Order: sequence, then structure tokens, then C-alpha cells
Amino acid sequence: MKKKIFSAPASFAALGFWQENSSALLLGGFIVLAIIVVVWLILRRRHDAFPEIKLTLERSELEKGMTMVESESQPEKPARPASFPGIYGKIFVRVGDQQIGSYLVTDNQLTIGRDPAQALAIIQEAIVSKLHCSIYYRNGRIFIKDHHSTNGTYVNNEKVDERELHDNDVVFLGKKGTIKIIYHK
Repeated sequence: MKKKIFSAPASFAALGFWQENSSALLLGGFIVLAIIVVVWLILRRRHDAFPEIKLTLERSELEKGMTMVESESQPEKPARPASFPGIYGKIFVRVGDQQIGSYLVTDNQLTIGRDPAQALAIIQEAIVSKLHCSIYYRNGRIFIKDHHSTNGTYVNNEKVDERELHDNDVVFLGKKGTIKIIYHK
């Protein structure tokens, strides 16, 4: 007589395979999941970088009958007084006898101080406040304004809160006169 060997059903056999290879199967599952996430992120980023452009340009009946020569023109901007548009002069910053920088005076306000977070023209001297003063253009003229600095702003040895600058004016930051800003048109 032959002995009958008991065999487990198929579901129990798969369970045994799972128990023997659980680390490999988990690793494989994580790799497949990671690949799916990476592909999804790449596709999403490409879509965000290149959004669909929809042209909804409809021409009115009046524009359809016009040629390019007949189209309405934009009003011209008034001419600027300077030789280059938006540039109204230049300042030279001197500490003692050494020039440490030069800056253009433009439509944008030029802030002067010791703190790089507050000023565009940085002067790393103790006598200069974090935000000492600013030079700006208004109505065809150049002005300097003191921003309540500790040591004051002086134009040609006269203390000022706000004043118009003229060609070759000398601005001192603090009364000691070691830091000069010279304005040229």
C-alpha cells in the first residue's frame, strides 16, 4: 500500500510562497509605486510648464474692414528732457579721498544707506543710517530727501530734510564730511 501524502490546497501554497519571499515582493511593490509616482510628477510638471494656450482673439467688425495703415494708433509719450530716456544724472559716492561707487539717477528712487535690505546704494560706514536718504526725480527736477537719519543730510554744508539738487551739488552724510555724494546732470 502506498501512503497518501497530504498536500495543501493551492491557497495555502501561495501563502507559503508569500511568507518565503515577502521582502522581495514588498520591495517590488514599492518600486512599481515609485515609478508610477515619478511618471505622474513628470507629466504634471510638463503640463504646468506648458499650459494649453487658447487664442480667443476676435476682431470686431470695424477692425475686420481696416488695414494695418488704418488701425488706430497709440498716443505718443512726451519727450524726456535727458539725453537718454529715464536717466537724469549720475551721483559719485566718495568716502574720504576714495570713490567707492557711482549710480545713475533714473525714474526710480535711489535709496542710500548702510542696510542692503533697505537701500540700493550701500555705504558701509558707521555714520550712515540704515536708510539714510533717497534721491528721486519729480516734475523734471531731482530731489534729495533725508529719511530721519541719525547724523543728518547736508547739501553744500546746509542741513536739509528735502531739497532740489543742481549740477555739482555736494551732499554730505553726517556733519563730519567724510562721506560725500556729488551730483552731476
